[in-house]
Amino acid sequence: MAVFIRLASRLLIVWLFFTHQVDAASYKRRPESTAVLSGQVVNLRCAFNGLSSGDTVVWQGPPNDVIISTGHTVFQSYRQRHRIVGDSSNGEYNLQISRLKLEDSGKYKCSTASVPTAEEAVLTVVVPMAGPPEILGAELPLTSGHELLLRCRSRGGHPPPRLVWYNGTREFGSTNSPGDTDDGQQSLELFSPRVSKWDNGANFTCMADQGFPQLVKPTGSSRILRVNYPPIVSVPSPSVHVREGQTVNLTCYVDANPRATVKWRRLGDILPTKSRQIEKTLNLQQVSRQDRGVYQCEARNRILPDGIGTVTLEVFYPPSITSTLDEKVTVLHTKNDFSLGCLAEGNPKPHIRWRRKGTNLYWDNPLRFHRVRYDVEGTYECVATSDGFPQATRDVFVDVVGKPQMKDGPSLVSIGDGDTARFFCDVMADPAPSDVTWIWRKTNGVENVMVTTYNGISINKKQTNEGTSSILTVDHAHTDDEGVYICKASNMFGKAQREIRLMVKGTQTSIAIIISVSMVMVVLAVVSVVVLFIAKRKEWICRRKRHETPSLTPSKPVPPLPKYARKPGHGTNDSGVEDLELQELDGTLKPRPPPRMGKDWTAIGLSYPRLAHSHSNTLPPYSTVERHRPEGEDIREEDSSREGSTDGTTVMVQVEQPPPPPRDKKRRWNRRAGDRTHRNQHEAENVMNETQAESL
Repeated sequence: MAVFIRLASRLLIVWLFFTHQVDAASYKRRPESTAVLSGQVVNLRCAFNGLSSGDTVVWQGPPNDVIISTGHTVFQSYRQRHRIVGDSSNGEYNLQISRLKLEDSGKYKCSTASVPTAEEAVLTVVVPMAGPPEILGAELPLTSGHELLLRCRSRGGHPPPRLVWYNGTREFGSTNSPGDTDDGQQSLELFSPRVSKWDNGANFTCMADQGFPQLVKPTGSSRILRVNYPPIVSVPSPSVHVREGQTVNLTCYVDANPRATVKWRRLGDILPTKSRQIEKTLNLQQVSRQDRGVYQCEARNRILPDGIGTVTLEVFYPPSITSTLDEKVTVLHTKNDFSLGCLAEGNPKPHIRWRRKGTNLYWDNPLRFHRVRYDVEGTYECVATSDGFPQATRDVFVDVVGKPQMKDGPSLVSIGDGDTARFFCDVMADPAPSDVTWIWRKTNGVENVMVTTYNGISINKKQTNEGTSSILTVDHAHTDDEGVYICKASNMFGKAQREIRLMVKGTQTSIAIIISVSMVMVVLAVVSVVVLFIAKRKEWICRRKRHETPSLTPSKPVPPLPKYARKPGHGTNDSGVEDLELQELDGTLKPRPPPRMGKDWTAIGLSYPRLAHSHSNTLPPYSTVERHRPEGEDIREEDSSREGSTDGTTVMVQVEQPPPPPRDKKRRWNRRAGDRTHRNQHEAENVMNETQAESL
């Protein structure tokens, strides 16, 4: 039947279209989609412009898109709740539906044959839910670590609501594709594999929304989650510091569900007698150093594990030196090391040092001596210091015992003849020596024991803070009193001695005079040599000699020939030993070598060539000597004109030039000064040659 009605409607539309006038109408108002609560009235508006008397307006709708009305005529099956309203002269053909039902929901079309395209409008009939959604799930409360499963189910309604889970205000999960259950209701599950203490008190809400809040407001249901969890203990400070004698409170905080019971205990020991617990706080009065340790706060609520919080109590107290340190320590005098330790306790840990009593000189602990001597003996203080407390001290007397030890002193006493000699001997020993003995070892090796009064000798002995002091006095000492004076001391541990030599100055007078005279003579000789050397360097002697002998005259005495130049039988020396003659060369005195008789007179180095050959008796004048010679050349000057001598012997003068200056002195040679030096040398040799020529 429905198929027949649908086919008849379509045929009617086609007939109306072909029988309509050629001029088409247009929409004045198109139908619009809307939502209306069930049981109410809705008007689906539709209007056209330009409708002719032959145009027919047709409404189609659910179910199955059938024709509801043509023009103002509504089909029989729809006449109870459907009708066409509006001013038809204005082209209004509004479909009014009263007492809406759920089956009225669907698509509606308003069309006419002259309008090629029909507009659709969707009518949604909203049926509110019977109530808010219900939450089904596990029994509450849960235990920490267990899983959580909650189910939310809607209660009817059209369109079907969208379900959403919220944890507080945060969306937790939703039904993106809603589906019906067996009874046509929506459902949504909330699952958590493990709940914790942080889930306790969580507000899980299931919201149902049909999508038309202006008609039906969203509704929801909530469930507050209750989770039981074991105690969790926290302490405000894991370490508490307090001074001895003060009061302190140890507190812990406990988080547990259900509420836990709290109990304090002390690890490894019982609680102090002056302690009491007030709920979660442990009160300790007049704390002592024995109360320090580790305290625990233990909480239980039948859910494992139990909660434990730990507090370490530190008690500060002043330093104190242990009684194991003796007031007196006896040490044997030795070259070995010795150490003395000091123990002290306190909190904070004390810093231990040693000092000698009455001084500010400190040593580290333990007190160490590299060698134990008598000057080590004395009172020492062990000093223990801690921040915030006064220092603690304890005195220890170090008593050094052993064989005698004598203080160092001069080993020689020198006095004048007739003066008083005093010998000091300071002995340190413990026990003290019974006596200090003096022995005199004379210069001949004989030893005599000195007595208190003996031939102007006195011995004074006294006790000092450091030991025994003995003074030996020799009045009016003479040379006979010289020798070695020996101081001896002994006790039960051993003996010691010290030797002092006495020297009387009168026995050394002659030696001192001889030494003084010798030193004066040496000084005079040195001064003479220095003066002569300076005179030679300054050419004082040569200049004076040159002026005194301007020419050779027979009236002047003729100097004797050198010994090596004399023939046998001449002079006083016939031994044949050749003496050396001094010559001045470049400002220094050096021996002149003897002539080599077998050489030609023109050979280099001959000072008196006439002894070798007989030639002209003339000497080369001074003017023939080259005054300036180029550097690096070897020039020998020989004058062709020779003057005759008394024996007809010709003398050749050969000039030796001084060596050039070394190049590493950067040529600081003064050529003018060098020329003057050469000139003086030539003049001196000319004078000597002339003098010897006269003698010949």
